[in-house]
Amino acid sequence: MVRQVDDVETLKALSDSLRLSIMRALMADVRTSMTVKQLAHSLGQPPTRLYRHIKVLEAAGLIRVASTRLVSGIQESQYQVAQLALRLSRELLVEPGNASEVARAFAATLDDFRGRLINDILAGRLGPEPTAATGTEPPGPMVVMVDKVVSRERAVEFRARLDALMTEFNRPDSVDEADVPVNFLMMFWSPRDQ
Repeated sequence: MVRQVDDVETLKALSDSLRLSIMRALMADVRTSMTVKQLAHSLGQPPTRLYRHIKVLEAAGLIRVASTRLVSGIQESQYQVAQLALRLSRELLVEPGNASEVARAFAATLDDFRGRLINDILAGRLGPEPTAATGTEPPGPMVVMVDKVVSRERAVEFRARLDALMTEFNRPDSVDEADVPVNFLMMFWSPRDQ
């Protein structure tokens, strides 16, 4: 399920790099849930640092409690994401009063994505590697930056095709051992003349 973000409070919840890391950890396998301790271990953070961020994400409806259990007299919650992907509504993006929050959310997202990409480059994780089971290679990196002037009709048609591609990409998959992690960030916009 793709969630349309159309309120500033949810946008604010997405404007923090640690909260983005929590979301990413939970989205890695949407069929499972994790406790705060498991998330902390996965992210290399102390659990006490995550509790406030978990509450913000839960209040925004970005994560939910999947189950609870009693551990040594204390209730322990297992969390999971509430959606497979997020899409910001056009109204939220273009409302002038939201500009600083939109900019903050984009900055956090781009900083997070950039940091992970640089870490993968420096660690040598970008090149395709043959998989042991099939001998095939996962897809290699693709980076495309385009600034182009096109007709309004072509821009609308291309955007519709990107929407369809994202719908296809976000379909839930059954996960097996031969699957590979994929990092995907897509942005498409047409600036207005002022």
